[in-house]
Amino acid sequence: MNKWKVWIPAVLWILVIFTFSSQPYSKQDVRPWLKQQIPEKIVKEKLGHVKVHYDGSEISIQTKGVQGFIEFFIRKAAHVSSFAVLAVLIQWAVSRSWSTGIKGYILSFALALLYAGLDEWHQSFTPERTPKLTDVWIDTTGIFIGLWFIAAIRWGKRNILRPNGQQ
Repeated sequence: MNKWKVWIPAVLWILVIFTFSSQPYSKQDVRPWLKQQIPEKIVKEKLGHVKVHYDGSEISIQTKGVQGFIEFFIRKAAHVSSFAVLAVLIQWAVSRSWSTGIKGYILSFALALLYAGLDEWHQSFTPERTPKLTDVWIDTTGIFIGLWFIAAIRWGKRNILRPNGQQ
C-alpha cells in the first residue's frame, strides 16, 4: 500500500471529530431526546447520590438535572471513544509508513495528543463551546485505551501464531 494512503482513515476520522467540534452545543443537545427516553424517577433513585467533580464544578442530578447528568457522561464517553479510534488509526498508519515498535507507539500517542489539544483550541472559535484542558485529559484516556487495544491484539497474534516462544 502506498506510504501515504495508509493515512486516509486517520485523516477522515480527524475530519469527523472536527465536524462535531464545529457544531454549537445547541445542535448536539440530546437532553430533549433523553427526557422522552429516560424514566427520571428510576434514575434519581439509583443515581441521585452520585456526584462527580469536573473542571471545578459538581456534576450531579441536583446540579444538572437527570438529562444533563446523563448527557454529561454520554459526551465524555464520546471523547474517550473518538480518541481511542483516532489512536488506533494513527498507530495503524504509523506502523505502516514510519515506525514500528515502541517508537511507533510514542509517535502515535504524540500525534493523537497534539490533535486533542488542537481540537480543544478549535472549540474556542465555535459558538456555545468551551475549550477545556480537562477534556484533553479525557481524550488522553481514550488515546491510551486505543493504543493498549491495538498493542494487545498484536501481542495476542504474535503469541497465538508462535506458541511457547518459538520463532
